[in-house]
Amino acid sequence: MLQSIRLRNLRSFPNDNDAPYVDLKPLTVLIGKNSSGKSSFLRSLPLLRQSVEANTTGPILWYSSYVDFGAFSEAQKDDSEDSVIYFDFKLNLDFKRNLKFRKHYRLMGIGKYNSENAFVTVNIGVTETKNKTVAKELTIEIYDKKYSFIFEENFKCKLYIDGSLQKFSGDLKHFSTKQFLPRISLVSEETEYGFNQELLTDYFYEILYKKLEPYLHESINEYEIQKKLTLIGIMKKSEIKETLIDLFKDDKKLISNFEKNKDVIRDIVHHYSLSSNILNILDILNNEMEKTFSNVKYIAPLRSTAERYYRHQDLQVKEIDHTGSNLAMLLRSFDNNENKKFCDWTIKNFDFQVQVKEEGLHYALKIKIGNDGKEYNINDMGFGFSQILPIVASIWIEITKRRSIFERDVTLLFAIEQPELHLHPEYQVRLAKMFASVIRLSKSKKIPLTIVFETHSQTIIDTLGDCIENNKLDPQDVNIVLFDKDNDNSTTNIKFSHFNNEGFLQQWPIGFFSGRK
Repeated sequence: MLQSIRLRNLRSFPNDNDAPYVDLKPLTVLIGKNSSGKSSFLRSLPLLRQSVEANTTGPILWYSSYVDFGAFSEAQKDDSEDSVIYFDFKLNLDFKRNLKFRKHYRLMGIGKYNSENAFVTVNIGVTETKNKTVAKELTIEIYDKKYSFIFEENFKCKLYIDGSLQKFSGDLKHFSTKQFLPRISLVSEETEYGFNQELLTDYFYEILYKKLEPYLHESINEYEIQKKLTLIGIMKKSEIKETLIDLFKDDKKLISNFEKNKDVIRDIVHHYSLSSNILNILDILNNEMEKTFSNVKYIAPLRSTAERYYRHQDLQVKEIDHTGSNLAMLLRSFDNNENKKFCDWTIKNFDFQVQVKEEGLHYALKIKIGNDGKEYNINDMGFGFSQILPIVASIWIEITKRRSIFERDVTLLFAIEQPELHLHPEYQVRLAKMFASVIRLSKSKKIPLTIVFETHSQTIIDTLGDCIENNKLDPQDVNIVLFDKDNDNSTTNIKFSHFNNEGFLQQWPIGFFSGRK
C-alpha cells in the first residue's frame, strides 16, 4: 500500500534528495499560506489518477478532466536547471500475496519463497522530448538494494545495481505501455523485438547458479539446482538461510559450507535472486500504483452550485465527480433503504437531511434542518449545503458500500480542497468530527482510508485536537503538514506538526494562522 509521497522539481518543490516525504496518514491535513505549494501537492493525486486512467504515450497526463498543470514546461520549477520532474513514493507491499494470485508466476514456480511485507521506494523521473512527456529514469530501492533504470532514445535502457552498470549480451529495452511505469525487456539477437521478461530473469538466475555451484554437492544435477533456485523469490536477506536449508536439505555439503561462509553465500543468493525478480517487482509495483491512483476521489474547491430543478437523465452514476455536478443524479439513484441510511447519517453528523423529490418532468433536492418539519429547496439555502454535500455523500458512499476482499486491499484515498468553503464555523466543527468518526469506522471495518485535505480553517484543526482529547481519534492517525515558502518566495519548504495524546499540537509555529511571529 502507498505510504508516502514526495514531489521534486514540480511547481515550487525543490529538486532536493533530502526533501522530506509526506506520510499519508488516515487524516493528512495540508496547511499553509496561499501559493505555498499545498494545492500543487494535493492536486498531484488527481493528476496521477488521470494519468493512469487515460491511454497516454507517456507516464504523466498534465491536462485532463480532473486537474490542469498546463504542460511539462509549466509544471517544471521555474528557476530549476534540472529538466527532470520526479514523483517519489514509498510503499509497503506483500509480495507473497501479490504473487499467489498470478497464474503466470505460479507456473514458473515463483511465489513459494517470498517475504510477506517489504518497504519499497520508487522514484520516477519524467522529462520532455519533442513536446512529449517521457520517462527519463526509474529507481527502485528494496531491502538494501538500489536498481536504477536510465531510459534513452530508441527505446534503449541502462540498468545500474547499487551504482554499478550492468552489461548484457543483448540490449535492454524500455517500452511505453498503458501502465504507469515503463515495461522493460532484455532483447537478444535470437528473440523478436517485443516484451520478454524471462530473458532478464534467466540471466540473473544463471549467474546465481554459477556463483552457488562450488558450494553444492557434485551429485546434484544442474537442472535440479536451477529449478530449486527459481523458487527463491523476493525475500529479506535474513530469510535466505532458512530457505536454502529447506530447498537443499539433503545437501550436507551446502549446509556445511553455509556455516563456514554464511555471509558470502547469503549475499550471493540475496543479490542475484532479488535481481532476477526485479521485473516481477516492477510488475507488482505497476499493479499496486494503478489500483491506488485510479481509486483517488478528488473534490475540487469550486464545487457546483445547486440548481432549483434537475432534468431526468437515464445515466448510471458510480461516483460523485470532482465538482459535485452529478450529486443530484447520484442521490436520485438511491433506493429507499439507501436513502434512509444516508439521511440518518447526515442527521447524526450534521443535523440535516436531503432528499430527492419528483416535481413533474423535473426533480429537486430538498433539505430539512434539525426539528424543522419544513422542506426547503437546496437552491434557497445558500452556498454552504451545496458545497458540503459532495464531500459528505462521496465519503458515505465509499465507506458504506459493499467491498470485495480484493477491494479491501486498495486504499480509499480522498483528496479534498478547502472542505470548509462557505461553511459556518459550527458546520466546520461538524465536518471535522465527521472525518474523525469515518476514520474510526474504516478502522473497525479494516478498510484502508486516507483523507488528504487542505484547509485554512483553524476551527477544523482545533476540532481534531478536541476529538483526540475526547478519545474519538488517535493522534497517530493525523499528520499535519505545514507548507511555507523560503525568503525569495520561489521554493516550498515542508515541515510537520502532530497532536499529542491530550490533543495539543506539537512543533506548531507561533502565529501560523494570525500572521504574528
